[in-house]
Amino acid sequence: MSKEETDKALSISAAASERAEAPAVIDHGKVISYRELLELVRQKDKELDDSVPYHLTASPCLDTIVSVFALLERKQPILLFHPGLTDYEKRVLAESVAHIDQKLPEDAAVILFTSGTTGLPKPAVLTRRALIASAEASRGNIPLNHDDVWLLSISPARIGGFSILTRSLAARSAIALGPKFKVEDYLRTMEEAKITYSSIVPTMLMKVFDEAPDWRPNPRLKALLVGGAPTSVKLKEEAEKKGIPLIMTYGMTETASNVVTTPFSLRFHKTEGSGRINPGVELESRDGHIFVRGDMLMSGYWGRKPLEKGEWFDSGDIGEVGEDGFVRIFARRTDMIISGGENVYPAEVEEALERLPSVKNALVLGKPDETWGSIVTALLVPRDKDQIPKAEDIVKTLEPYLAAYKSPRRIAWVEELPKTSAGKPNRNPACLDGLMLTSLHYSGKH
Repeated sequence: MSKEETDKALSISAAASERAEAPAVIDHGKVISYRELLELVRQKDKELDDSVPYHLTASPCLDTIVSVFALLERKQPILLFHPGLTDYEKRVLAESVAHIDQKLPEDAAVILFTSGTTGLPKPAVLTRRALIASAEASRGNIPLNHDDVWLLSISPARIGGFSILTRSLAARSAIALGPKFKVEDYLRTMEEAKITYSSIVPTMLMKVFDEAPDWRPNPRLKALLVGGAPTSVKLKEEAEKKGIPLIMTYGMTETASNVVTTPFSLRFHKTEGSGRINPGVELESRDGHIFVRGDMLMSGYWGRKPLEKGEWFDSGDIGEVGEDGFVRIFARRTDMIISGGENVYPAEVEEALERLPSVKNALVLGKPDETWGSIVTALLVPRDKDQIPKAEDIVKTLEPYLAAYKSPRRIAWVEELPKTSAGKPNRNPACLDGLMLTSLHYSGKH
């Protein structure tokens, strides 16, 4: 797509000239047309300063949408902050980029902080070209038309939320806003706003199944896009039984959202892994490490060496591309547990644990150990806290599914699983501090 076409796709003025009276935003039931949204953007433009990048705390609300579209119209780069951060955390992040003297790319659109596993999050720079390339790649599999409505139920400070804004603007479709996620409110908004797409994380889907077991989707719903963490086979199977269309996604901030998705035609069926590679994306596995290339890649981390045009990006994930074309992600390289010289992928162990009728949720991490390097440790949320199984019964039940070196050696039953500030599973061993761990099987010093 040419620069002129990209600028037009991300222009609220162009959208309003094409679809003036069409719905642009459904704000808690109130329909705002593209013409009306343009007026709000013009008012907001008068309030904005010329700082580069412009600092914006992005919540799933109308003011954020208006601000983002106003800044995209200005072609003014945006530095996004998550609304859950404290003022201190925002100040630390702002200071971390304040003295960067590297000039931003001419078409820089947004800078998002990656979650990071150590140290401060890194500022990933996404250009206008990358955002539209991502939207086009996604649209090559997931049809997004004028009459579609995408529910914004996650923060635009994360690429999964921000891409809903840019994809919807480029497609001249509508964005719906609703209250903070609660199952009852979420399902009511889905119905009242006539939602056709919604992006959620596995935890949200699990809550829907737990709290609204009889819910079935309205025929208008084309798909729930599920990403941000591995989705268990159990969840996929339950969705298939209930006729709920799921599209698995795999992507990251650095790739301007998903690069792998379930084929649209298979959304009512349980599928393998995270789906197939999006049109226009190059993805390959080298010795088990996932590399990505394409126009949707970031220009680089601000303040560090930029990516060269056509350069392959090391995702930091471990996975494979099967002969069937499906991509299977096993773990983040930093999440992999090395126990006694053997590689253990947490998601595989979690999937086996969640097969147990007594286990509602599982989180697997490595506990540092003198003898083994790390020992496989699991935090488990029970389905019924009054019916906790014996340790030996858990070991016996897991035997058909896991090699002995993968099976958890220590467990603790908890009320809920720890999460990072980004809402992803927290596998930091510090999460085990203060917990009473039960030994299932163990060889070596305690």
